[in-house]
Amino acid sequence: MSNQGKVWSYSAIAAILAVSVTLAGCSKAVDPVAATTTPTGIAGSAAPTSDEPYELKWLKGQDISKPYDPSKDLIMHTIEKKLNIKIVPEMVDVQQYKTKLNLKMSSGDIPDVVRIDFADDFQKYAQQGAFYDLTNLINEKDTPNILKEVPKEVFEQAKVNGKIYGIPYQGGPGAGYRWNLVLRKDYLESAGAQVPKTLDEYDNLLKKIKAAKPDVIPLGGYTAQIGQQKYANNSFDHIFGAFGVTPGYFTEKNGTFSNYDINPKMKEALLYLQKMYAEGLIDKEFATIKEEQLRAKLFSGKLFSWMGWWSTPNDYDTQVETNELKKTGKLASDGKLPDQSFQPLKYLTLTDSIVGSDGKAVAPAGAPFGQMHAISAKTKDPKKVLSVIENSLSLENQMLTVWGIEGEDYKIDNGKMKLITDLLDPKTQQDKNGNFRGVQSYLFAPGLKGWPRYLESLPLRQSQALDVAINNKFQITDASNYLDSPTKIAKLVELNTMRDSVFTQIIMGADGKKFDEFVEKWKSQGGTQILSELEASFKKKSGK
Repeated sequence: MSNQGKVWSYSAIAAILAVSVTLAGCSKAVDPVAATTTPTGIAGSAAPTSDEPYELKWLKGQDISKPYDPSKDLIMHTIEKKLNIKIVPEMVDVQQYKTKLNLKMSSGDIPDVVRIDFADDFQKYAQQGAFYDLTNLINEKDTPNILKEVPKEVFEQAKVNGKIYGIPYQGGPGAGYRWNLVLRKDYLESAGAQVPKTLDEYDNLLKKIKAAKPDVIPLGGYTAQIGQQKYANNSFDHIFGAFGVTPGYFTEKNGTFSNYDINPKMKEALLYLQKMYAEGLIDKEFATIKEEQLRAKLFSGKLFSWMGWWSTPNDYDTQVETNELKKTGKLASDGKLPDQSFQPLKYLTLTDSIVGSDGKAVAPAGAPFGQMHAISAKTKDPKKVLSVIENSLSLENQMLTVWGIEGEDYKIDNGKMKLITDLLDPKTQQDKNGNFRGVQSYLFAPGLKGWPRYLESLPLRQSQALDVAINNKFQITDASNYLDSPTKIAKLVELNTMRDSVFTQIIMGADGKKFDEFVEKWKSQGGTQILSELEASFKKKSGK
């Protein structure tokens, strides 16, 4: 399980912090709508005015290990007809996309629409004048579909030197939280209990499980890589969240910045966890074991609850069932179970944040976007290209660009979408008529909300798990996203490592005074300077 707290790599975030971008959510931020000066003629539902298809150069990442010929791609040709364009794809292996793009950018041979996967690249090229300035073209009148996908405040975050040079993209199901509290449903039922909603209910449940099953760990945990938010994204996310804090995240109120790591509520949460640890409710090995060891405890029946990445319950539930059948001698002779992914979970149950005494919680979501789509400054008609992107984001056209042709690549039964998975020969990657079908291959600028009807496309277990996670109403983002702080780049890993060590010690019984000492060290060893730099950057980008 990877740490998914943020989409861009740390080095990419470091680069984006070092250049000027405008922060989202500021009370006096420039509104892209208000910034519009004159109508552009880009109608939300209008195709390019010329009857001739607009030629669109496209650098297409492709798995070259599989057969593919764009000239025989039925979906591509259907999209071309629908959007009145002629796609000119240049194929590049997905593993070489960044290298190839950088070469094309440096040579000036820039595709009409460019997908940038790294913040440093986007910032660099935008400031070099490689991308068309969209600031006065993105507005509610001319680009309503784009603004449905990307809120105005996110465009503010994506600005470079106060201007919009690209359309943010998160990928797949969109931005948001990805973790659930997972519990053994059979243990819950045997205790005559319900899924807890509050911290008190959860605490009482863990004590009840411990009394009934002394050999079962009520709350499991595991460590992560040094310097990462190993509590916020793994073991004790739900406990911290019930106190209204989450490790590592910066906060902002009226232009003043702080960090949850030094918040007094964090100390309360740590002392609460210390109490749980002393009562035997937390795995004594949480600070030393890895996730695979936690899984072993789960599969052997020795674990009741833990924080889990959204996609894991299906496989975990199947493995638990396999082990339970082994115990009773009812497992099939081949030791395997049929595909369980389309059946409800049998042994596990999921829930979102548990709330504190005030009825609130915190669920740390990642940065609101992870990629950018930009229009080349050299394209022959940037407004037409933006028109193509706008039209591609209508619901009807999104269904085509993401899922293919209705009745062929997918069907709607009783209002629910079902993908047709046996359409292509796995060897040739072609349908019975010799067509390739590039589903999810021609997304010009998909936005942030995620592919339409995405949850319906997943097997039942994955759909349910992701639904719980992404619809968690207590999600927050880090207030330092896209702000400039050189000290944060230089010192954050060191501060996080110190935090991880101190917090672990406190949970395992160290005096709470260690937290107060940690706060002073955090401030003196770079934290205060980081907060000062974030406030200055916030002020600059808010125009204050």
